[in-house]
Amino acid sequence: MKTGWWVGATVAASIAGCGVPEENYNATLKDLQRCRATLASKRTELDRAGSARDELKLQLAAAKGDKDALARQLGATEKELQAVRQARVAAEERTRTFRELLSRLRAMIDSGQLNVKIRKGRMIVQMSDKILFDPGQTELKADGKLALTELARVLRDIGEREFLVAGHTDNVPIRTRRFGSNWELSAARAVEVVKFLQAQSVDPRQLVAAGYSEFDPVGDNADEEGRRSNRRIEIVLMPRLDELPPISE
Repeated sequence: MKTGWWVGATVAASIAGCGVPEENYNATLKDLQRCRATLASKRTELDRAGSARDELKLQLAAAKGDKDALARQLGATEKELQAVRQARVAAEERTRTFRELLSRLRAMIDSGQLNVKIRKGRMIVQMSDKILFDPGQTELKADGKLALTELARVLRDIGEREFLVAGHTDNVPIRTRRFGSNWELSAARAVEVVKFLQAQSVDPRQLVAAGYSEFDPVGDNADEEGRRSNRRIEIVLMPRLDELPPISE
């Protein structure tokens, strides 16, 4: 207590010695304390404002990321819609071509010379080997030439499309001096039909020959009716590039 009294007395004496009234000193001290408190409060506000600013930057960055992602998603959706539109147009074109083919070949279909169908997603003109070839032979019969001549008139008008001429056999083995297996027989028959169509002014650049032997049957080889349906020539209307689905990136 004596020491505190002495310090207070000393400070008061010092103030008095400096000529500063004590009440002025106390007022100044309070102003200084208020300034310090205000400064501390402003610093706190600045710290909060900095934190809010940083949070806002993060939100803006996230919003920009969401915007970019949305733009990419919209772009992808537009591509998908475009692909759907193209697929629909291609499907409509295939349907139109198929109906036109049916209409122009109706007489031949009704007479049993050929058939037109969709198989494995492709338009196919199917002709029995009975009208085209004798058993085990590749020379075209007279009736087969007449039928192919009429078919060629239609194929010439279809437009820019490749025609795959495919030879098919049943599963009965063949082994002659000319044909060692059904592979050779089916391929040779396809080539013979291609050559005849070319002679009927079908563009050879649109023609492809292939032999399938007995490995793409449409009937059951266990009975004669099935084997008869498997012995055939197919003219496949190959899809154009613009009809194919796009390749995903």
